[in-house]
Amino acid sequence: MRSRENLIPVYYRLADDIKQQIEAGVLKDGELIPTEAQLGEQYAISRMTVRQGIALLAEAGLIDTIKGKGSFVTRPRLNQLVIDLTNSGVSKEQLRYKLVSVNLIRNNLELAHELGLSGETNVIAVKRLLFKDQLPVAIEEKFLRYQKGKPLLETQLEYADFPELVAKHQDSVPVRNDMVISVAVLSAEQAKLLETEEVLPALVVKQVIYSKEDKPLGVSIMVCHKDRFELKATSYPLSGRL
Repeated sequence: MRSRENLIPVYYRLADDIKQQIEAGVLKDGELIPTEAQLGEQYAISRMTVRQGIALLAEAGLIDTIKGKGSFVTRPRLNQLVIDLTNSGVSKEQLRYKLVSVNLIRNNLELAHELGLSGETNVIAVKRLLFKDQLPVAIEEKFLRYQKGKPLLETQLEYADFPELVAKHQDSVPVRNDMVISVAVLSAEQAKLLETEEVLPALVVKQVIYSKEDKPLGVSIMVCHKDRFELKATSYPLSGRL
């Protein structure tokens, strides 16, 4: 029977070995890692396989490769944070979603500008509430370009995450999600939905998803109750892929 170690691709084991040396401080920031030829000899593998391992390390942000010079260890970028909205504040399993409304908005200039549209435009507006236990924790409004002949199922509107909803509804492939986090006060309508007082501060998370052509495909605005929702971020998460 083959051992578990033998089932792991050699290029992955090579990348994991180097990752452990970097994290243990054996290989230091700016230090040149062994050449492809040296690694190939050490692991008894081809240069092509070595390159696969190096590509994994580069994707994880652990090395920078300079053509003609080699691959150098890079310091973890602790000032770069990744927010996973599906796991922020409360876990997805604890959240309950309630679809509040779905509307077709015609010729709204502000929304048209946000979505990079011009002339007569139709925009789908979806509003839902997020609950933890019996308490509403956030209001989410999603605005999508109207696509004739592309109906959205109610289950998608109610349960799909915003990037997933955009991906299913658009012909273009979403490749970038820009986010702005700010603070605002609750309007009377928002306070009523969140079952709290008016003019209380709230966390506002705005996302705009773009295509490869830099065309906005959808806008999401999530208004979060200040005491019931929090955002969590992790620095340098890419190396966790190894």
